[in-house]
Amino acid sequence: MSHRYNRFAVLSGIVLAFCLAVTGAIVSTSVSASPQKKDKESKKDKKAKKATSAPTEAGTPKLWEDRGDIASLNLTYGIGSAEEMPKPPFQFDKEDITGTNPKIKILDANGIKWNIKFDEEVHAEVASSRIVWACGYMVEESYFIPSGKVNGVTGLGRAKKFVSSDGSFTNGMFEKRPESIARRAINWDWDSNPFKGTKELSGLAILNTLLNNWDAKTTNNNVLGMFAEDGKVIDWYLVADWGGSFGKMGGFTSHTKWDLDDYSRQAFLDGVSGGHVKLHYSGKMSSALKSVPVEHARWFAGILGQLTDAQIRDAFNAAGASPSETDGFSRRIRQKINELKSATGR
Repeated sequence: MSHRYNRFAVLSGIVLAFCLAVTGAIVSTSVSASPQKKDKESKKDKKAKKATSAPTEAGTPKLWEDRGDIASLNLTYGIGSAEEMPKPPFQFDKEDITGTNPKIKILDANGIKWNIKFDEEVHAEVASSRIVWACGYMVEESYFIPSGKVNGVTGLGRAKKFVSSDGSFTNGMFEKRPESIARRAINWDWDSNPFKGTKELSGLAILNTLLNNWDAKTTNNNVLGMFAEDGKVIDWYLVADWGGSFGKMGGFTSHTKWDLDDYSRQAFLDGVSGGHVKLHYSGKMSSALKSVPVEHARWFAGILGQLTDAQIRDAFNAAGASPSETDGFSRRIRQKINELKSATGR
C-alpha cells in the first residue's frame, strides 16, 4: 500500500511539474510576443496612415470657386508659389508611358513626386493653367523649368529625345503629384456630369474656346479628391490637360498647338441668337457646349474682364514664352475678352 502511494505521489509530482513548466512557457511566450505584435500593429498603422493621406471616401462634387479679387492674383505661380516649386537635385523614378507626350517621373530634394512633360505642349499647359485657375477652376500645380538635370536616368524610350544620357534636359513642365490628392481615375463627360446646365460649366466651355483647346476630349477630364480646410472631402472636376491650346482648333489633321499666327487668326464667337452666344469651337468638346446662354456668358465675361494685362503677360512669361509670343498671345486674349463683353452687354 505504501509503495503504491509513494509511486502515485511521485507520478503526481511529475505531472504537476510538467503542467507548471508548460504553463510558464505559455505565459513567457505570450509576454515576449506581445511587444512584437504591438510593433507589427504599429507598423501597419503607420503604413495605413500613410496610404490614407489622400481621401479614400467620395467627396462633394465641385467645379468652380470664387477667387475673390482676381486682379490681385499672382499668375506667375498660379495655384503654386515660389516656395512650392520643384527643388533640385532631381532623382529619376521611371518613364511615364501614358498619354501622347513624353514624360518621366522624378523625386525632388524634398521627396516630392513630379511628372516632367516634354515637347510642344509644355508652354501651352503652363500658360493655360494660370488663366484657368484665376477664373475659378481647378488645375494641377505646374511650372516651366527651362533647364535642369535628373540623376539616375536609365532605360528611356520616347523621352530619350528630350533627356540626354547624363540626365540633362531643357524646356520641361513639372507637374506635382502630391500624396494628399486622390486621383479618382474618373473621366467625366461633357454631356453627363453634376454641373450640366450650370453657368460654371458654360464658363469652362468658353475657356476652351478662348484658349483654343481643341483637345478637350473626355479622357482629358479628371476628378481629384482633396481635403478642404474644414476636413471635408471635395471631388474637384477639372480639365487635366490643356496642352492642345494656343494654336488652331480643327480636325485630326488641321489643328495646331502653341502657334501664335494660327491662334491670332482664328475666330472666337459666331454671334448671338436665340438667347445664346455661339462659340466658334472646333475640337473634341461636346457639340452641346458650342453655344451657351447669354446670361452664363455675361457672368463669365465679368470674371475674365477682371484679369489685368500684366497678369496675362505673367502667365505667358511663366510658361517660357518669347517676348514676341507674350505680346501676341496677350493681345489676342484681350481682344477675345472684349469681344465677349461686347456680345453680352457688359
